[in-house]
Amino acid sequence: MNTIIRNTLLAAAALVVAATAGAHHSAVAFDFGRTVQYTGVVKEFRAVEPHLRVELELKDAKGTRIVRFEGHSLNNLYRGGYRKGMVHIGDTLTVNCAPYKNGDEGGYVVGAQAKGGPFWGMGGRNTSPADTKAIGEATRKQAEGK
Repeated sequence: MNTIIRNTLLAAAALVVAATAGAHHSAVAFDFGRTVQYTGVVKEFRAVEPHLRVELELKDAKGTRIVRFEGHSLNNLYRGGYRKGMVHIGDTLTVNCAPYKNGDEGGYVVGAQAKGGPFWGMGGRNTSPADTKAIGEATRKQAEGK
């Protein structure tokens, strides 16, 4: 009886982990056909596995608020020109992102540039901010593992 209960619990746990892993890496929530640009002060910046996390404090006509972004894996960021130490808490950062389809602020980072620093993005080291819209579909496919 204990073996049946233990095996049932292990199977249920495996299904939960598998379901969350699949949802975690989906890029379906983002509109890669559009690019939106945000500029704000970095409150959080984590370029670690499984993917980039950024929080910017924005101040504009809508008021002061924190907007969250996510991005690709550290390996892909590195290939796009990002290097450790390029972005610090308190820096002014401009983020080009594929916005959320539901209209929420934030999105999927396609490229970024700290004030006075080099641009880095998913199109590679030689891309510019103007290239981010053109690489959106390829970034979506890569994020979805296609």
